[in-house]
Amino acid sequence: MARRVKTRKHNKTILLVVEGETEQIYFSQMKSYERLAGITVVPKLAKRSSPVHIMKEAIKANDDAIYDYIWCVFDRDSITATKPTNFDEVYEQAKAKGIHFAESLPCFEVWFLMHYVLPSKYYTSSISVENALCHHLKGYCKETQWLRKTDIYGILKQYQPVAINNARKIDATNIETPDPDATFSKVYALIESILEKN
Repeated sequence: MARRVKTRKHNKTILLVVEGETEQIYFSQMKSYERLAGITVVPKLAKRSSPVHIMKEAIKANDDAIYDYIWCVFDRDSITATKPTNFDEVYEQAKAKGIHFAESLPCFEVWFLMHYVLPSKYYTSSISVENALCHHLKGYCKETQWLRKTDIYGILKQYQPVAINNARKIDATNIETPDPDATFSKVYALIESILEKN
């Protein structure tokens, strides 16, 4: 009788190429908080914070074939203000390679705000979002030291279903009546993707 050979399950790897330290800290905290089994999440701070450079780093990582999944996490406020001429081309190239996007307009903090309220349709700047967030998350500060000592993921975790629901509502509204300036965040899709693979 042939011996049954045990095969080790492949540990799935997810690379997140992120724009700033806020995102990197949040996803690092998520990693330790969720105790993800069978998944390695790597939140990597991009060398340059522009969306085009983030996507180019993701494309290079994809070509190196080290990761099972790659996500780009960036703010769209800089694109809305002055869209780089090659943005659409690089975006389509990344999509064609199976790279995913967790974009927010105007900024990542919209995702945090969604844990408490359905955001206003238009936030003109990241400062306006941060001010709104401070009404719910007292003392919120984008400074690295504050973010590192605050368990931001743990604080928001209990409200995560609310945030996902709010993000989906905004998505549905934007599909019905497309508006390139309307506030949104696709971070919920990334969160769901990580948790589903767990």
